[in-house]
Order: sequence, then structure tokens, then C-alpha cells
Amino acid sequence: MDRNRLMMFAAMGTAVVVLALGFLLGVQPQLSAATASREQITTVTTQNEQIRAAIAQLQADNDALPALRSELGTLQTAIPSSASLSTFISEVSRLSDETSTTVVDITTTEAEAYAPVAAAAPADAAATTDASAESTDAATAAPAAEPVAPTAPDLVSDPAITAANFSVVPVSITVEGSYSDALDFVAALQGGSRLFALETFGSSGSEEAGSEGAAPDSWTVSGNVYVLLDAASTPTDATTTPTAQAEGDADDSTAAGE
Repeated sequence: MDRNRLMMFAAMGTAVVVLALGFLLGVQPQLSAATASREQITTVTTQNEQIRAAIAQLQADNDALPALRSELGTLQTAIPSSASLSTFISEVSRLSDETSTTVVDITTTEAEAYAPVAAAAPADAAATTDASAESTDAATAAPAAEPVAPTAPDLVSDPAITAANFSVVPVSITVEGSYSDALDFVAALQGGSRLFALETFGSSGSEEAGSEGAAPDSWTVSGNVYVLLDAASTPTDATTTPTAQAEGDADDSTAAGE
């Protein structure tokens, strides 16, 4: 092999080495930097989209704030943080005027701590099996079965509502008026601004008290109003029973209306 050919091979090898070093030292870092820049651009774009979505949500929440405040005010009126019985009595008097009835007596008793109602325990499996077998036998023997009674919905309780922050104030109201007017009064009371849960409604005296225009025209409505303490004022001791005091009235009080 002559000298010129050797020099040509050496030059070619040198060129390859120079190209490789140039790629590793010059091009490869630039490609890596370009790739990192694209990844950074993608990350920033995603963050910007998330920020824009958060801003849009905040704007929507801000637009809905007046409606939420109005709803909160309605709920706080329905279940206030204090008994506010004088306000409730005033509303009862107004509703009686609107329904052509006359309030004779309003009696409230001491507030009672809320006691969550526990769900009924499931029946024993064996008893259930026996009952199912008996039902199957009865269904086989009888050509037509009695219609099944509807079942009550499952009880729902909120762990945030406890005896420490929620209380029940029993209320009894006696009004005078016709049966129809008394029903209107009960409907207005249940639909009033203060949440009122009806328990009993009836009249004493004549056995015909349940019919239209029957005498006597004195009707007693019993039920409950509720008090939910503010979270900031809720006692830390869960065994503490909240006391619902009326504004200017005692817990066990009787008020006569017009």
C-alpha cells in the first residue's frame, strides 16, 4: 500500500472522528436542549390551561356568590343559631292573621339535644330464611297474594350534626277557627320561613271535630323547631347539651296571641 493511500485512509478516519466529536459536543447538547424546551413548553401550557380553568371556576363561584348568600340566609332563618322564639311567635301571629285564625296559646318547652335515629338492625338470617320459606309456601297455597306495603327510605344522618350543636325545641300552638282555616294555618306554618316539623294536629271536645265546620273550633298543633349552633361557638365537649333561649322568654313559656 503506497503512502498516498495511507494518508487518504488517515484523513477519512480523522474526518469521521471530527464528525463524531462535533455531533457529541455540538449537536447532541442542542438537541437535548431543544427537547427539554419542548417539554417545558408543554408543561407550562398545561399549567396555564389549569390556571385558566381555575380562574373561570373562581369567576363562576364569584358570580354565584349572591345566590349562595341568599340561600344561606334562608337556611339560617329556617334553622337559626339561637332559639329566637319571639321572632317565631311573631311569624305565628302573622300566619294566623293571614289564615283567619286566632292564636289562643303558644307553649314552648326546654330544648332537647338532638339524638340521631339509629337504623334498624337487620333481621336474623335464620328468621329471615324461615319467613321466606313461609312466604313461599303461602304464595304456593294461595292463588293471589296481598300487595306488598311500601318500605320507608333509608335513614340519612350527617356526622356534622351532633347533640353538641343541634337541638330540638318542642312547640304547641292552639288556634281558634274553622277546620278549613285551621288546615290552612298548619300548611302556612309548615311553609313558613322557620322550619317547623308537625307532629300532631287535633281538637278536643266533639267527636265530629274532624269534619268541615265542626265544633269546637279550637285546634292544637304540636311540632318542633330547631337550633343549629355556629361552628365557631360549638362546644368542644360533645356531651354538652346546647341551650336554646328565647329572646326575652324562658325555655318553658306560654304566649297568648290575638
